[in-house]
Amino acid sequence: MDERTPPERVEDFLNPELSRQDTRAHVRRMLAGTPRRPFPHGRGQKPRPEGEDARDTGRYDEAFRRAERRLVEVQEQVRRERHLASIQWSSLKDHPPGRRLVMVLNDTRLHHWGLFDLLLEKSRDVAEDDPAAAVNLAVLALAVAERLDPHLYGTERVADFKTFALATLGDVRRLAGDFAGARLAFSQARINLELGSGDLLEEANLLSALVNLLCDFGEYEKAAVSLDRAGALYRRLDDPRLEGISIHRPEPEQADESGDREDAKLG
Repeated sequence: MDERTPPERVEDFLNPELSRQDTRAHVRRMLAGTPRRPFPHGRGQKPRPEGEDARDTGRYDEAFRRAERRLVEVQEQVRRERHLASIQWSSLKDHPPGRRLVMVLNDTRLHHWGLFDLLLEKSRDVAEDDPAAAVNLAVLALAVAERLDPHLYGTERVADFKTFALATLGDVRRLAGDFAGARLAFSQARINLELGSGDLLEEANLLSALVNLLCDFGEYEKAAVSLDRAGALYRRLDDPRLEGISIHRPEPEQADESGDREDAKLG
């Protein structure tokens, strides 16, 4: 990898949610800084000077050694941040939600990817049983994402993190019955998606999370479009998670009898 390659490119490359398309793009960028061989010898082409092939091989070897060293450094950084996050959460969890937010907003030691990732994981874990707690955790994760250092993580990847946090916040707000807040979170997630790395997986995850909210609002046509688009993106990434999923609308007479809007279901 060229010395000028921004460090966030390697962080992106190691991201477990990186799409195959972006993985290939990162590999191409890592190789872009290394010298390329001219066309093979052939009619009308001059022979390469003696020893040039060996020099090219040496330059390639050195580029890959630098890349390998950087990958090891990033893996170590990920390990440290995950470990630090678990320690910090032990201190945060016993405080009420408002106090936790104040601590996250004001303590720069909490502004790292490891805590962001841990908070989102915990939000998803409790979403079904305790949506209100899930909302508080997603708000914390978003606060961390908004304070990540773009010089360390990369401006586009920070936007991706915000997208993920906002999509999670939108979904848990929906589960908590805050439909207006959920729609606002999804709208903000879409804005950050446009500022991000262009990872197809980020877009697919956002669209699939949005489907249930659109069904809650009775916007079934929009939900179907979002579901189709998300499914197409997942198929491009060889991800089968939405295979066989469809939107089941409530029967009109069921909605009339209850007097309330019935939720469409994915199934």
